Amino acid sequence: MSVLAVSVGTLWRLIESYDRDPAPYFLDEGLTLTWPVKPGTRLPYETIDSIRARAAADVGDPAFGLRLAECVHPSYLGALGYAVLASNTLRTAFDRIHRYVRVLNEQGHFELDDLSDGLRATLSVGQGSLNRTVRDDGQLAVLVTLCRMNGGVELKPVAVTFQHEAPEDPTPYEALFRCPVTFGAEHNSLTLSPTDADRVLPSANPVLAQMNERIVVQRLAQLDRDNVLGRVRAAIMEQLPSGDVSDESVAAALHMTPRTLHRRLKEDGESFRTLLKAVRQELAEQYMADNSLTLTEITFLLGFSEMSSFSRAYKHWHGVSPSAARQAENSESQQD
Repeated sequence: MSVLAVSVGTLWRLIESYDRDPAPYFLDEGLTLTWPVKPGTRLPYETIDSIRARAAADVGDPAFGLRLAECVHPSYLGALGYAVLASNTLRTAFDRIHRYVRVLNEQGHFELDDLSDGLRATLSVGQGSLNRTVRDDGQLAVLVTLCRMNGGVELKPVAVTFQHEAPEDPTPYEALFRCPVTFGAEHNSLTLSPTDADRVLPSANPVLAQMNERIVVQRLAQLDRDNVLGRVRAAIMEQLPSGDVSDESVAAALHMTPRTLHRRLKEDGESFRTLLKAVRQELAEQYMADNSLTLTEITFLLGFSEMSSFSRAYKHWHGVSPSAARQAENSESQQD
């Protein structure tokens, strides 16, 4: 089990925030880090967990994990961090984390549920920890900080829950999350109100988000060579702007025959045609949200040879033409 090495930057900065040198903690575990860390580098989870637990014990601060909120930066999550930061809404950002959390931690899980009071994100790791409280505190501290980087510093979750028991002093939790915090719960979770989850964000940049998502897909494919769907998605994204994407071209990029490609996709209950359609539709929604892109540019970015082909496909997906969708969006913006 491994974690993305660049994400260890938050732990490094956390230890430094207590006026301690992080290097000895890493050296004791046989790690010598040189910053910046090479993109895609991975480190053993057990090693990082040990460093975190030892540092927490040495510092003796019950709010050690929560203090990660002061240390996190999107770059420490690699390309996924920038894709999250450029997402249209926090729901879109959460959906990206849900799909690609394994890039950060191979045994990481990030599940989403629409509840009556909002969108709940549940976090878990499929492996134990030498200090589970610090680990889990840190994960939710990072998540709420990312939400505020996107949604504004005044953002308040509807609720936060922790599996660990209540600390002697819950004040640091209340100060950080600024919402009801429940301990001894079934899950570690953070819930956003529907308004906060679906509000269009001023930092939204669909093209930048997609560029970084493409890198994330490639990282995930490298991590799991048997993840055929991820590898095919990455190849499709890369080839679409050329206008020449096909099962033959994708198979060649993945060093397999078209017959093998179709067989492997079938084993996952998928087909090349439906996957190509799904990727195009997903990208179309992101590109359409970016008014800096003309419909002609979107047409070619999606690999359509003619505007009419893109228009027919978009109308099939959404019931309206892309030009009508743009006009409606512009009218709503003017009214606002």
